[in-house]
Amino acid sequence: MFKFDKDTIPYHISNLVFYLFALAFLGFLFYFAFLPPLVEVTTAEMFANFGFGEAVGIFFFLIVIIIPLLVLYGAVYHAYKLITYNKSSKTAAE
Repeated sequence: MFKFDKDTIPYHISNLVFYLFALAFLGFLFYFAFLPPLVEVTTAEMFANFGFGEAVGIFFFLIVIIIPLLVLYGAVYHAYKLITYNKSSKTAAE
């Protein structure tokens, strides 16, 4: 993502910081932009007459939920790579 060699400490640190800021931005965006309309429309009537429009809306919100999970996965991956950097179970004989 950034101009560092792959599998170096600066590469993982910069990507981890990027993913954490992206996750914070997505959290604010979802809380202030998507939550208020979602709270207004999710009533018992919405699920009583479930049709094509509701199915498209549910598909949209599935995508909206999957994106932060993927960003969270990226942050956890780079944090794991930072913690386990140059730690190998191989011995000198191998």
